[in-house]
Amino acid sequence: MKKEHVLGLVAICLVIVVLSVSGLASDVLTRLDLDLDGLLLIMVSLLMAGLFLLMLLLIAKDQDWLPAGHKKESAAAAAPGAKAAPAPAAARPAAAKPQPEVPVSVRPGEGK
Repeated sequence: MKKEHVLGLVAICLVIVVLSVSGLASDVLTRLDLDLDGLLLIMVSLLMAGLFLLMLLLIAKDQDWLPAGHKKESAAAAAPGAKAAPAPAAARPAAAKPQPEVPVSVRPGEGK
């Protein structure tokens, strides 16, 4: 992805997260805490903030902004002299067994 597109997505996600946090703050300030309206506002705000924070996390992981992914790669590259495990042998298909001849009846209910 181009850098401009990624920054646009990050900006959209941050705006939605800020609006969700402001929804939670307005819920507390207007004292709607345990009303039905207040509970719905809390649930929607938490849902939107959670979804867009997850999207931010996925974007950051995709763009390698998180340092956790580099540790795994450097550990794998640190041991170049180590032997790779041999690949498992390919499974052979089982030989077909000859089927015994069974008399077949055309009448319903017979041959069971």
